[in-house]
Order: sequence, then C-alpha cells, then structure tokens
Amino acid sequence: MFTLPWLEMSRFTRSTLSKAAIVAILIVPTLYAGLYLTANWAPTENLDRLDAAVVNLDTGAESPSGAGADDTEDADPGRLDVGDELTTTLTEDGDAGFTWVETDVDDAASGLASGDYAATLIIPSDFSARIASTGGDDPERAGLTLQTNDAYSFIVGQVANTILQKLNTNLNSDITAQYLDQVYIGFNDIHGNIAEAADGAAELHDGALELEEGAGQLVDGAGELVDGTQDLKDGTEQARDGSGELAQGAGTLVDGLGDAHDASGQLADGAERVADGTGQLADGADTVVGRVDDVADRAKDILDHADSGLSRARDDLDDAASVREGMAQDLDELAERYPDDLTVQRLADSADGLGDDLERAGERAGTAVDDAQGLADDLQDSIDEAVDTAHDVRGSVHDLDDGAQQVADGAGQLDDGLGDLLDGGTELQDGADRLADGAIQLDDGAGELLAGARQLDDGMGELQEGAVQLSDGSGELADGLSSGVEQIPTYDDADRDIRSDVAALPVDGELDKVNEVGHYGEGLAPFFLSLALWIGGMITYMVLNAIPPRSLATPASSRRVAWSGFVPGAVLGVGQVLLLFGVIAALLGFDAAKWPSTIAYGILIAGVFAAIHQVCVVWLGGVGRLVALVLLMVQLATAGGTYPVETAPGPLQWLSPIMPMTHAVAGLRMLISGGVTGMFAVHLGALLLTGALAMGLTIIGCRRRRMFTISRLHPTLELA
Repeated sequence: MFTLPWLEMSRFTRSTLSKAAIVAILIVPTLYAGLYLTANWAPTENLDRLDAAVVNLDTGAESPSGAGADDTEDADPGRLDVGDELTTTLTEDGDAGFTWVETDVDDAASGLASGDYAATLIIPSDFSARIASTGGDDPERAGLTLQTNDAYSFIVGQVANTILQKLNTNLNSDITAQYLDQVYIGFNDIHGNIAEAADGAAELHDGALELEEGAGQLVDGAGELVDGTQDLKDGTEQARDGSGELAQGAGTLVDGLGDAHDASGQLADGAERVADGTGQLADGADTVVGRVDDVADRAKDILDHADSGLSRARDDLDDAASVREGMAQDLDELAERYPDDLTVQRLADSADGLGDDLERAGERAGTAVDDAQGLADDLQDSIDEAVDTAHDVRGSVHDLDDGAQQVADGAGQLDDGLGDLLDGGTELQDGADRLADGAIQLDDGAGELLAGARQLDDGMGELQEGAVQLSDGSGELADGLSSGVEQIPTYDDADRDIRSDVAALPVDGELDKVNEVGHYGEGLAPFFLSLALWIGGMITYMVLNAIPPRSLATPASSRRVAWSGFVPGAVLGVGQVLLLFGVIAALLGFDAAKWPSTIAYGILIAGVFAAIHQVCVVWLGGVGRLVALVLLMVQLATAGGTYPVETAPGPLQWLSPIMPMTHAVAGLRMLISGGVTGMFAVHLGALLLTGALAMGLTIIGCRRRRMFTISRLHPTLELA
C-alpha cells in the first residue's frame, strides 16, 4: 500500500537540492503564518511605540463652586484647569495608548504631516470655560480635536478614535461626578438650612408662646390699669366737687367777714352806744363766734376731704405710672424680639404716647396737689387766726360789760382784725378757686388717662389674638419644617463619591467574552493557519508529482495510483502542521484550549487541502495550480477570517459554505478558543466530504491519465 508513495518520496533523497526542496515545503507555511501572526499578535499592546502630540491651548477658568480643581498644594480651589490635568494625565499615564508628547501647534501640524506623530490632540483655549459653564446659566459643551493622517495608516486613525472615545467617556464621567458631588453637597446645605429654619421656627414658636403668655399678662395689666384709672377718675371727680364746695364756703366766709367788718366799723362808730347794748353785743359776739366755729369746722372738713382726694389721686397716678413702666418694659422687649411685627411696634408707640400723657397728667396733678395743699395750709392758718380772733372778740365783748372804755379801744382793734381776716378770707377764696380749677384739670387728665387705658386694653386684646395666631402659625411652620428636613437626604464624603460615580456613569457596560482568547493574534490564528496550510499544499504539489508517472505504467489500480500521489503530500502536510504549531507556541506563546484536537484538526485540514491541490493538478496540470490560486483569493474573502462573513456582499456569503477554508477556519476557531458546539461536526463533516470528493475525482483523473489523447500530447496551454 505504501510502496508507490515511498518510491515517490525516495527520489527527494538523492540530492541536496531535492532535500532542500522538502525542507522548503515544510517551513514555508510556518514562515507565512508565523510572520503574519507575529506582526498582528498584539498590536494594541504596543501603541506606546507610536508618538502622539498634545497641544494644550486651554487658558483655564474660574470655577463657580471651586469644584474641578485638583488637590495639589499649589492648586487654586477657585480655578478650573482641565486642559492642564488632561495633558498631565496623557503625558504621564502609561495606559494612555500612544506616547503623548506636549508640544505647540506648528510642531504638531508638521509632525502629523511627516508621520512623526500618529495623532495630534488639540485642547482649545476655552476648554475649561465651557466645562465650567455646566454649572452656570448658559452651559456649553467642551470639544476636543483629534487629528490623524490616513496617508500613513488608516488603522491608526481607528485606534485613535477609540482612544478619543475613552477620553470623552472618562472626562464626561469625571465632570459629571464633580457636578453631581456639588449637587449632593447642595442637598446637605439645603438640609442644614432647613434644619436651622426648623430650629428657628421652633424658637419662634417658643417665643410666640411666651408672647402669648406675656400678652395675656398685659391684658390683665391693662384691665387693672383701666380699673385704677377709673378709680382715679372717681377720685378726681370727688376732688372737683370738694374744691367747688370749698370755693363756695370760702365765698360765704368772705361775705361773713365783710359783714363782720362792717359791724365792727359800726361798733367803732357807736362805741359810745356799746355800753348801752353790751348785752346785745355779747350775744352778737357769741353768735359770731358760733358762726366762725361752724365755718372753721366746715372749712376743715372740706380741706380734709380735698387732701384725702388729692392723696388718692396722687397714689393712683403713681400706681398708673408703675403699671406703665412695667408695660413699657414688656413692650420694649417684644419690640426688640419682633422688630418686624408692625402690631407690636404700634403697640409700643401707643404705650410710649400713653406714658407721656400719664407723665404730663401726673406732673399737672402733682402741681395741682402741691398748690392745693399750699392753699389749704394758708386757709387753715387764716381760719385758725380768724377763730382765735373771734374768740378774742367774744372775750372782749364779755369784758366790754366790765369796761366800755376797753370795748371802745377793742372796737378799733376788732375792726383791724376783721380787715385782716377779710383779706385772709379773700386769699382763701382765691386759693379755693385755684384749687377748683386744678381739680377740674386733674379730672380732665384722669378722663384722658382712662380713655388711653381703655385703648391700651383694646390693643392688648388685639395683641393677645395676634400672639395666639403667631403661636399657632409658628407651630405649624416648625412641624412642617421638621417633617420636611427628615425627607431631605444628606450624603457624607464616601456616599457622595459612590453616588456621583454611579450617576455620572449609570450604565457600566462590561464585555463578557465567552471562550475568550488571550491575544489578538490568537483570534486571527485560525485564518492565518488555514491560509498557510493552503499555501503549503500549493507548494507541495509544485514540487511533488500529483501522480507518480511511473505508477501509471504499472498494473496498479487507479486508486493505488491516486493514493501514491496523495500520501507524500499528506505526510508533508503533517510535518507542516507540527512544525507550524510548535513554532508559534514556542515563540509567540500561542495556546489552544484543546491542543490534541487542534493538532488533529490541523492535520485533517492539511490532508484535505493536499487532496484538493492534487485533484486540481491531476485534472488540469499546471493550470490546476492557477485554479488553486484563484480558489485562495476567493476563500480570502469568504472564509470570515477577520470579519464575520455576514458583513460581506451577498454573492460571497453564498460561496462561503461551499469553500473548504470556511470550515477549516471555523473549526480551528472553536478548538483554539474552547467553544466547541454542534456546528463543529458540520465543519468536520464538510472537510471530510470535501477530501473524499477530491480523492474520488483524483481516482477518476488517474483513469483518464492512463489514456493518451491528442490534447494530452499537444496541450493548448501548458504551465510548468
């Protein structure tokens, strides 16, 4: 079974060149796949080998809340310099993709044009200002400009765009987190302010309760003041009546003294006739003394009554002044505690006016009392003197019986005394008139005081009602604020950080790769391995004979002839697979989830590809190698090695399932990643069916090759 294949292989052991050809067949697939995989093994992990320029034109901005400034010692908490922070992050952070170099606009432009810079990032001058505007009334978006040059690399532009998107995401997240942090701080401030307002409302409620209690006391005091002023009014009315009676009695006394004075004159004129009527004179003297005593007693009673009324009036005024002083102090305290309450202010002003009226009334009453007391004292002295004189007159009259001459002498004295008494009576009448006028003024002042006290009592009632309303309203306000402050959340530093980060990036997309491969190169390996094995099969049958020529002349069956051409290619394919996997595993760290199955599947691919190349050469000769090359180009587009075949045009999608490389790539991808599914059997069956079909066609081709035709002897087109 292996005699003919061995004969074909043995001819490559005869010379060094033939041996080198075998070596070339073995290593070309390894070189092809190894070079491609090496170049594409982990390109994104080596982006730091590319220089990129960052041009920071940002001039900074004033931060309305101080947010956004960094925490360094030299940082100004009122400044926002996002451009500087971004530049520092790019140039110092090893995970920023490219190796970023800070430069100016001209150098960045020339470097991008010459290819020295893979990309240039322009940070505009208003970058921080636009970010700061997010906390103002006219927010604007801040923009970054990233430039790449597709004349040097289109892929670099795609990678740079990915980096820009990451920068945008990070910046947006940081800026939003800072803004939200200020919002959460604002919640804390609102909570604190509402709590202070609630405390203030509670204090206001307590003060309102005190005001309500004080207003009640003021109402009681105002009622007592009204009662006191009413008593004062009653006393002043009595004083007014008494002073009127005193004035009337003083007039009567003056009239009597005038009569006495006239009588004494007649007595002096008729002294000579006194002796004859001394008895009558004695009786008249007794009558006069009796009238004088009566007048004196009446005047004394009047003076005592007036003095009592004036004393009561003075005491009432003093009590009213004391009540007014206490009320004024209470009202002053209320005015200081509630400077904005107009009712309290008007009440304080009314109390001040009332106090002034009371003070003036007291002064007038005091003056009147002092005047009245002075007049009463003078009147009392005059009355006493008149009584004494009357008694002296009576004694003289009685003595007149003993000596008419003495009566005549005493008559002159009596006339003089009665004149003095008449003058004193006149003064008493004037004082009594003044006392009556003062009592009238005191009564009028007491009336005004009573009216003011009643007005104060009404105002105190209104104050009490307002205090009750204020107490109820402040209580409701305090309860409402206390209830509201419990509903306002507060956030500590750690909580704000967590909430700001979550709210700034509420959706955190995470790529969860099933059957993940370690490197980008491992993802491309199924495609490049299949491609390398296809090229390996092409090279194999460029060196080997698809059918050993001598075997066609033997009596061996066409199946054995086809087998003799297939086995050397398959054996070399096995060598290609083992060498290829060994090299990429050793040098690149290539790893497969299912190594034995992967190697076995690779050997199957190599065998199927060998069978395809064999049948192409058997049937078409040199043109078959050209057909294999065309098949390679078609399979590059239909195998889905880099992008899913569903992204390709419709005709390529239709061709994909019937191309062997499609199943080779798909099967290797499952075995390398470990994601073997039921489709693996489909891919395995497709390769086995393709290999069997190719072998069957090769056998048919061997049968045709045993017959020589004109076209075989003289082919129209022959490729070496």
